[in-house]
Amino acid sequence: MEHPTREMTLDLIASRERMEDELKTLMEVLKSNNVDLTESLIDQEGFPRSDIDVFQVRTARHRIICLKNDLKGMTKQIEDSLHNLHQQQREGLGLLNNISSLLTEFDEGTIPFAKIGAVTEGSPADKAGLKCEDLILGFGSLRSSSFQNLQDVARIVQHSINRDISLCVRRSDKIVPLKLVPKPWTGQGLLGCVILPCDNVDR
Repeated sequence: MEHPTREMTLDLIASRERMEDELKTLMEVLKSNNVDLTESLIDQEGFPRSDIDVFQVRTARHRIICLKNDLKGMTKQIEDSLHNLHQQQREGLGLLNNISSLLTEFDEGTIPFAKIGAVTEGSPADKAGLKCEDLILGFGSLRSSSFQNLQDVARIVQHSINRDISLCVRRSDKIVPLKLVPKPWTGQGLLGCVILPCDNVDR
């Protein structure tokens, strides 16, 4: 089942309201005939009652039964949809909180200290979502304030084989948090990308 959207949920609620309006109208039909859902439609002699519109009442009763069943299903759909929307909202807030925390962590290092020169397709760097020209703001525990040379990056990579490294890159004036897992692959090295020192012009 596709994830419900706010518009889909509102459509379901609107459909339920239309069904409830129709149900009220049908109940008025019964009321105008002075009968309920269970009252007998034949007289004591077994003939259709002459004081009511038997066909109209039977039709209304049948439709009311169908509507009540449909309303149960519709209400369940709405409840599930609302639950899923709340779940999506919670997950979205959790993601935002994670990113916010990550950005706070990288706040001291909003100045890039390295950049991605090239990324090989199918490599760990490619799978992590790194792009050529990404400016690196954070690489594991490394920031611009602690970066001295590319050997600092190499040491973190060697100590993080098959483990997540948290990255934060600047891409077209947007801050992008990523996870990179250095590991052997079909190409050279553990990353499959070229990392270059960041020139002053890149900053």
